[in-house]
Amino acid sequence: MKVVDTVYTYGYSDDEARHLAKKLKYNVKKLKLYVVCLPVIGDGLMEIYDYKHFQQSFYKGIKNDIVVIGFAPDKAGAEEIILSITQDLYDANCGFDIKKFFGV
Repeated sequence: MKVVDTVYTYGYSDDEARHLAKKLKYNVKKLKLYVVCLPVIGDGLMEIYDYKHFQQSFYKGIKNDIVVIGFAPDKAGAEEIILSITQDLYDANCGFDIKKFFGV
């Protein structure tokens, strides 16, 4: 899993966010959070997943291709992150090119 440098968080202090981002990079199991990712399979802008979802055997081969752009302790927080990123994309006037926005 790759976590972008400017990862968006909701409901965590700065220290907690840095600690969790490090755990995400190393694919630590048993994290209770929701992640906002670039589309894992197919097209789209952003996707929300329960982190436990990525512990399934289907994702073992593609874990390196998963790009995390935000995380929150619950789905409502992840939805707030989506709204915030969408507003920032609009304000940046980058044509909703999310990969360019995050430098991926």
